[in-house]
Amino acid sequence: MPHIKAHLNYTQFPPCVKGESTPPLTICNTMLPILDIFIILLFLLFTLFHGLRIAKKDEKPVDYLLGGRALTLPAFVATTVSTWYGGILGVGEYAWQYGISNWIVFCVPYYVGALLFALVISKRARNGESLTIPHRFESHYGKRASICSAILIFLTTVPGAYVLMMGTLCSVSFGLSVTLGIVLTAIFVVIYLWRGGFKAVVKTDALQFALMFGGFIFLTAWLLIGFGLEPLHQLPETHLQISGGQSFASILVWYVIALSTLAEPNFFQRTFAAKTPEIARNGLLISIGCWCVFDMMTTLCGLYARALLPDLQNPVQAFPDLAITVLPTGIIGLFFAGLFATVLSTLDSSLFTAATTIGRDLWPQSIKTSLTNTAKTRIGLIIGAILAAAIAILAGSVIKIWEIFGSVAAASLLIPILGTYYAPFKMSSKGAIVLMILGSLSTLAWFALSQVFDFLPKIRPLFIGAAVAILCFAVDKVISKCKN
Repeated sequence: MPHIKAHLNYTQFPPCVKGESTPPLTICNTMLPILDIFIILLFLLFTLFHGLRIAKKDEKPVDYLLGGRALTLPAFVATTVSTWYGGILGVGEYAWQYGISNWIVFCVPYYVGALLFALVISKRARNGESLTIPHRFESHYGKRASICSAILIFLTTVPGAYVLMMGTLCSVSFGLSVTLGIVLTAIFVVIYLWRGGFKAVVKTDALQFALMFGGFIFLTAWLLIGFGLEPLHQLPETHLQISGGQSFASILVWYVIALSTLAEPNFFQRTFAAKTPEIARNGLLISIGCWCVFDMMTTLCGLYARALLPDLQNPVQAFPDLAITVLPTGIIGLFFAGLFATVLSTLDSSLFTAATTIGRDLWPQSIKTSLTNTAKTRIGLIIGAILAAAIAILAGSVIKIWEIFGSVAAASLLIPILGTYYAPFKMSSKGAIVLMILGSLSTLAWFALSQVFDFLPKIRPLFIGAAVAILCFAVDKVISKCKN
C-alpha cells in the first residue's frame, strides 16, 4: 500500500486538538500548498471572466432569464448534470457515515424522479409559454396562488447548503474561517451572475462539468491503482449494507423527497430554455446516465475516505481530506478545482432561480418603479445571496438543510404543479393555496416541535406534511365534486 501522508500534511492554524469536538462553523483553518491554491484561484478567475464577458446586455426577460430559449443538447446536458450535483460535500458526508447506502438513498430515487420528469413533464413544460413555475401557477390557479408558490420556491431554492459547502472548501483551501468563506462566496457569485444572467450560468457550467468529472475520475483511478481493494476490508460491516445501519423510515424519507424532482425549479428552467421539447427530454435521459457514472465514483471514494480516515472529526470534509491525504501537490489543486466547480454549478443556478422568483414573481406590483424585470432580478440576487449566507451560518449541516427544505418542497408543491399539466391533479385556486400553506407549515411545525419535545412519535416532518397535503387535495376534490 502506498504511503499515506500524515493526516493532514498541509499547513494548519490554529492547531486542532485531537478528539475534541469541532462545531460545523469552527472547522480548523487550513491552507493548501501554494501551487494548489494557484490552480484553484485560476479556476475561480476563469469562472469570473466567463460570467463577465457576456458582451450583449440583454434586457428582454426571455434572454436574461432563459438565454433566449436556445439551449442545444450538449449545453443542456452540461448545465443540467453539473447543476443537479452541487451537494458533493454532503454526498461525501453521507458516504463516509453510511457507506453504499449513499447510492441507494441519494442516487437511485433521484434517477427515478428525473426519469419521470423527462417522460411525463418535459414536453408539456417546453411547449408552454411559461418563464417560471409561478408564472404557470398564475395562468392555472390565479395570482394569489402564484405568489404563494413563488414564496415557497424562493425559500426552497435559496442555496444555503451550497454556500456552506463553498465556505468549507474556502476554509480548507485558503486558511479562511468558514464564515468568511461563506460571505466571500456570496459576493463572488453575485458578481458574475449580475451581467450575464442565465447565459453566464450555462457558459460556466460547461467548464464545471468537465472539472467535476475529471477530478473524480482521477481520484478514483488513483485510489484503485495505488491502494487496491485492501482498505475496503477494514470498513464497518454496516457500510456494505444497503441500509447503512439506518432505519427504514430514515431511508424512505429521501425517496419521498426525491419526488420533489417533479417540482424542481432548475429542471423547469432548463426545460423552458431548451431549443426544442426533444432536447429537453433526451437531455434529461442522457443526464441520468452521467449521474449514474459520477455517483459510482463518489460512493467508492466515500468508502475509501472512511477506510483511510476512520477518525475524521467532520465528515463533511471527507472528500477534501481524502484528496489531501493521498494525492500529490498540484493534483490536489486540480481535484479541489473540481470540488469548487461541482458546488458552484448548483450554487449559481439555484441563486439565479431564487433571484428570478423575486424579480419576476414576488416584486409587489403596487410599488411604482421604472425598474425592468432584469433589474429586479439583480436586486433578487443580492437578497438571495444574503439569505443563503445567513442560512449557511445558522444551520451548519448540509444534510439538515437538504432535508428541511426538500421536505417543504415535496409536501407543498408537487401536487399543485402536477395539476397544471394533468387534469386528475387539478385543484381549485383556493384549494391549491390552502394545500401549499398547510403542507409547508405542518412540515416546518413538526420539525420544530420534534426538536423540543422528545415524547412525539419519531415521524419524519415530510410524512406529516405529505399527509396534510393529500388530505387537502382530497377535501378539495370532494368540494369541487359537490359544487358540480
